[in-house]
Amino acid sequence: MIQSSRLPSLLLSALFALPFFAGPLMPGSLWAAEEKKIEFPSASQHATVKQRVGLTEIELDYSRPNKNDREIFGGLVPYGKLWRTGANAVTKIKFSKAVTLGGKEIPAGEYALFTIPTAEEWTIIVSKDAKVQSAADYKQENDAARLTAKPEPFPIAIETFTIALADVKGASATLNFLWDKTRVPVKLTTDDIEQVSKQLDAAVSTKTPLDPRTAYQAAAFYYDTNKDMTQAAKWIDQALEKNPDAYFMHYKKAQIQAKLGNKKEATASAQKAIDILKKDKAPDESAIKNAQQIIDSSK
Repeated sequence: MIQSSRLPSLLLSALFALPFFAGPLMPGSLWAAEEKKIEFPSASQHATVKQRVGLTEIELDYSRPNKNDREIFGGLVPYGKLWRTGANAVTKIKFSKAVTLGGKEIPAGEYALFTIPTAEEWTIIVSKDAKVQSAADYKQENDAARLTAKPEPFPIAIETFTIALADVKGASATLNFLWDKTRVPVKLTTDDIEQVSKQLDAAVSTKTPLDPRTAYQAAAFYYDTNKDMTQAAKWIDQALEKNPDAYFMHYKKAQIQAKLGNKKEATASAQKAIDILKKDKAPDESAIKNAQQIIDSSK
């Protein structure tokens, strides 16, 4: 039996011990609140841009500062000084295959992207040191390429710094640097069209047959790159042998025949595409309109 004289001290000990046992079991407790990490939005948000140009994957990783009523080029970004081309960290760019940027050949790989802006000309530096942490760590000996580009006035003020790939056509694009009322365009090309052309030319010279899907793609490729339309017509006919109800193949044939100047055949192929489309419960009106335009232009 517990002596009555000891009872108050035992109760007091239990009272002090209780938080130590109960605390870890209470997620809403003050301790849990103190340990919880609070995240805050960055003033310059991180961005990743991915774009395929031809058969080449291009990826940009950078942070996007805002103008915030500040003078940008010649002010916040001083003229004639090395810039990390964004905020927070050095901008990175990655190519899955070799590219030509601003006339300079750059092998496949990941790079750091620096710039030196001036009012009349920007120097764009592609550095092989993709792990560089700041402009202070930059070393010219690591340059993979240096090129120049002319800044252009932009009609509207861009609040948030933007790097984007635009005008993506075939195996070429424009790498744009945009901020405030300035745009700096840089031409980017790959040799993907040349490589595909060599493979198709080899298939023609050796009379290698193509499967229907490849034949259609080859016909479309020749049409888009304005190569041998007679060969393109042969490939589209080959594709249609196995896919007679593919409206898009008839439409492609109509385009090829129109480019060849065969108006009657172009009209017939376009009409065939329309007839197939109209059999659908919900016809693609845009596709019908495109085919009709070939008919109208062939009259």
